[in-house]
Amino acid sequence: MRTIDETEVSKLLRGVEIPPCPAVLAALAQEMHRPDASSTKVARLISQDVGLAAGVIKCANSPLFSTGSKVGSIGEALGRLGFNNVLNLVVNELLRKNLSQNNHAMDRFWDSATYCAGVCAKLAEILPGTSRDTAYTFGLFHDCGIPILMRRYPDYKKTLGEANRRIDLPFTAIEDEIHGTNHAVIGYLMARNWGLPETVSSAILSHHDFSVFNDGSGLSDESCTLIALALLAERIVGTFLRLNEDGEWEKGKGAVAGFFGLTETDLNDIVDDLLFKLDSARKAA
Repeated sequence: MRTIDETEVSKLLRGVEIPPCPAVLAALAQEMHRPDASSTKVARLISQDVGLAAGVIKCANSPLFSTGSKVGSIGEALGRLGFNNVLNLVVNELLRKNLSQNNHAMDRFWDSATYCAGVCAKLAEILPGTSRDTAYTFGLFHDCGIPILMRRYPDYKKTLGEANRRIDLPFTAIEDEIHGTNHAVIGYLMARNWGLPETVSSAILSHHDFSVFNDGSGLSDESCTLIALALLAERIVGTFLRLNEDGEWEKGKGAVAGFFGLTETDLNDIVDDLLFKLDSARKAA
């Protein structure tokens, strides 16, 4: 399990700027976790930012969350999806807004991240070890260091291509070699900055290290579960969106199968089943 030496943080950042946690997110989380939480107040907080509200409604009507008929307001989304799901969608939009800076070249990344988060949540209903909401959060945040490094290094896209192709080295080792840091480290630091649970931030730091599935790695079972679910989700989403990035799947599928006590055939059955459901939802949307 990788850990961070706090005295080395500035060196690892290498001039990278991590966005602070948005005030609206803190206000929403505080209200939603009150025993007498008001859906009216929650809807008003979200609707104060027209772009945020529009993004939440758009995502609520996607194949991942659609209940059949379209929702037309934040109030309707709250009524149909519940507080936790809507908070997840808010985090999704805030993350996109803070990291993309209207860079439409990143649209493919955000589509993938949104689907990965939703699929992680669905996988958490099938496989044990974590909650649906925690799985969603991890699926959304685990690669959030990528757009941050994309802004910092003009040639970072080339680095990603190289890291995706290489199966002889860990993904993050390629990044470290070229840039002296990697998206797992940056994502970990951002997760801490945004107040995410330790199980999530630790999993982000180690999500390309499949040795964590060995006994005695020091990483919690829930963090290992999150890493395993994300690898499965990336396989599903990569096939669904035709991204064709299979390097990490080949490196980690055996370890993930062993962690869940399944065979690789079992994993493939789960992949095929969720692909069928996603495709059916897309056609019905």
